[in-house]
Amino acid sequence: KKVIKFYLLRFTMAEEPLKYLSVHREKVSDALAQSEWAQKKLVWVPHPEAGFLSGSIKTEKGDELTVELQDGSKRTVHKDEVQKMNPPKFEKVEDMAELSFLNEASVLYNLQARYFSGLIYTYSGLFCVVVNPYRMLPIYTESVVDLYRGKKRHELPPHIYAITEQAFRNMLLDHENQSILCTGESGAGKTENTKKVIQYLTSVAAAHHPHTKTLQRRGSSSLMVKTGLTGSQGELEAQLLQANPILEAFGNAKTVKNDNSSRFGKFIRINFDQNGFIAGANVETYLLEKSRAVQQTPDERTFHIFYQILNGMTPQAKTEFLYEKPEAYTYLSNGNLAVSGINDANDYEDTLEAMNIMGISEEERTSVFRVISAVLHFGNLKFKQERSSDQALLVDDTIAQKISKLLGMPVTEFTKALLKPKIKTGREFTVRSQNMAQVEFSSQALTKALYERLFKWLVARINRSLDRSLKQGSSFIGILDIAGFEIFKINSFEQLCINYTNEKLQQLFNHTMFILEQEEYKTEGIDWTFIDFGLDLQPTIDLIEKPMGILSLLDEECWFPKATDKSYAEKINREHGQSGKFSKPDFRSKADFTLVHYAGSVDYCCDNWLMKNMDPLNDNVVQLLASSSDAFVAALWRDTANIVSLTARGDDTAAPATPSTVFGAQQRSAATRKGMFRTVGQLYKEQLSNLMSVLTQTQPHFVRCIIPNHEKKVNKIVAHLVLEQLRCNGVLEGIRICRLGFPNRVLF
Repeated sequence: KKVIKFYLLRFTMAEEPLKYLSVHREKVSDALAQSEWAQKKLVWVPHPEAGFLSGSIKTEKGDELTVELQDGSKRTVHKDEVQKMNPPKFEKVEDMAELSFLNEASVLYNLQARYFSGLIYTYSGLFCVVVNPYRMLPIYTESVVDLYRGKKRHELPPHIYAITEQAFRNMLLDHENQSILCTGESGAGKTENTKKVIQYLTSVAAAHHPHTKTLQRRGSSSLMVKTGLTGSQGELEAQLLQANPILEAFGNAKTVKNDNSSRFGKFIRINFDQNGFIAGANVETYLLEKSRAVQQTPDERTFHIFYQILNGMTPQAKTEFLYEKPEAYTYLSNGNLAVSGINDANDYEDTLEAMNIMGISEEERTSVFRVISAVLHFGNLKFKQERSSDQALLVDDTIAQKISKLLGMPVTEFTKALLKPKIKTGREFTVRSQNMAQVEFSSQALTKALYERLFKWLVARINRSLDRSLKQGSSFIGILDIAGFEIFKINSFEQLCINYTNEKLQQLFNHTMFILEQEEYKTEGIDWTFIDFGLDLQPTIDLIEKPMGILSLLDEECWFPKATDKSYAEKINREHGQSGKFSKPDFRSKADFTLVHYAGSVDYCCDNWLMKNMDPLNDNVVQLLASSSDAFVAALWRDTANIVSLTARGDDTAAPATPSTVFGAQQRSAATRKGMFRTVGQLYKEQLSNLMSVLTQTQPHFVRCIIPNHEKKVNKIVAHLVLEQLRCNGVLEGIRICRLGFPNRVLF
């Protein structure tokens, strides 16, 4: 009866959503096709473009096979090159863990077959794999939410709602904290699926809440559609939904790969009371790409909020906040670049409305817009070189006056601090001249720091609205939206941090997967020696995080007088040259060292690592900002203990012609010597350690997002691109581990 009820449920779904979620199994359970498959000895043969082609084994001579491919051609291959094809009954299977032959070719083929049928969600054991459809699908409606509400994962087709419902039910029934980990490269759909998780939870966990305070609906219908606002949500749930559009406005940007790319990672923790209702939330962010505020590559934009303001703010408000036309700003590298499908003026109104619902006051919004205007003006500061010396001069102080007015600083003190900063030598202060390159670098560093501090304030302000300290939650579900593994031609400090994070997350998956797997072996009475596959990744993690590891040596080098990026690269090659996971690239390569990660070998270049790790600023200007007459600006710069002075150097010679990457002991202030200063690497390592500590105390659920092509085309899959992501996302790693156990099951 349950089976009949289940199928009735499935096929009484609305016809439109059904075709994007479910497969009619009778259409693929063809006895004739099954017989043909058995006779032809079908296999998968590697192909450089298609990934794999199907073929039929014609002859076998020892280890050599003659295979007739689907195009009629024949190839002779070694038997280890081919991969077995699954029977037709597994066509478009919903969970790839059920496949008779679990291999790369079968995983790729199954994902392709489902994708071309409009089925973007597929399970792979613990993973939920989602391929970006590059179009809107009618599978996120309230009726679909109702369909998945209260159902077990296997009762309905694969969906992000099924994963979320499973996490929600596990939390309620087992009283155990849950986490949903969404990873993938830019444009794969991490942020969109994160939003769907939150929308589902705010719908199912707010329904019929006896104490729900309903928010009076205000604002545009477009905001309600974008965020999933409905009449059933209370004030807290509505504010939780508004966190995303605000964070997207200030932290997302158009890139070559993605028109709405998150340029930061985030962990959203939603607290629930003992009855399963939302009791509060908290957002933590990671690795904001602050350099985007000062420069963008061709066909890319800085953060959305800049264009929203310039295209949506009223002329009167623009005059008040000293905004210019978009083409006037140097920091907008590509001008007022329009994006298909994005209406910046409408989005500005939606952002204002979201901030309003979040409880961000008009005074606070005014302060935010002043700071953003100052960020843009910093790029328009023009300098020239004094003829008789290396001293830089301002061409004129018009822009400096605007920045000073916006940030509440005396313009004379600001220009002095920028051009001729004072440094402490012994007991006295002396003025140090700055050349043009140094002042420009200093100005950019201040801009990036100013925008980063504004973004952090915004996150803290959102958290203040979402905090419900009087109703502390008894359990929580955490949603992690973070960049996936990255392998570029040249990889820098940022890629090391991202790949270090993914190495730790993959270790968590490996450990979780086989803890569960091997517990099942024990229950079934299967003789099995326990293996912790998480330990496979430990050598690479140790190389990065342990004492005398890559991050530790970077911190050490930052404090050595005369240390440079080159001396750091030489040191890590001396220290780790004999490690099995570390190697030195070919002498013709621009890279300084190679690390072996679970997803492959990655070449890293150490250029500017010391500068990035110390993140130095002109402390003379910082002190002016910290004592600003504008209380909002002063509050942004209240914490200055963790700042390294850009003007101090390890030697006392004349400043070089270009921004130096030389650091030394003289940089350390009194606060630093007391141990208060922490480098960027140390802060991130600590943040990641805290995140992993939280995740290991939860029951994790894994969502792997895949980008099918870089052209953003519907119904197109580039095989090698998908295979590379399956490798980087750990899906193929999961298959490797599964093969070492007992991948095939028979129910009886």
